[in-house]
Amino acid sequence: MTIAEDDPRQPYEQAAETLRREIRDGVIKPGRNVGSVRDLASRFKISPTTVQKALGVLRDEGLLTTTARGSYARDPKQVADAGKSGSGPDLSEVLLKLEHVTSQLSELRDRVERLEASHPGRADEN
Repeated sequence: MTIAEDDPRQPYEQAAETLRREIRDGVIKPGRNVGSVRDLASRFKISPTTVQKALGVLRDEGLLTTTARGSYARDPKQVADAGKSGSGPDLSEVLLKLEHVTSQLSELRDRVERLEASHPGRADEN
């Protein structure tokens, strides 16, 4: 899919609309990664910066949640319901962020253990 040059909308708006439609139509299921910035840039034949702008639009609309591991679709029905009720964040979004933090903690623990193993007795010096 390429961006239509004769479309009056900006390329990021066209990309956002395509992804929005795919999320709402269920082509991209809730909780699924929408694709890497690099893959989306290649798919739409636009720059990664333009992709980031499109993803930002969808995040602002509540259709995406983003972690260090990527951007994930949210359930459009829950997004619409949350907008009506004014409720807090979506549970799946909280769980994704919790998973990310847990992963970061695990990686940090592994790094500390490797450092301690490579420098035995150093912790005792302080």
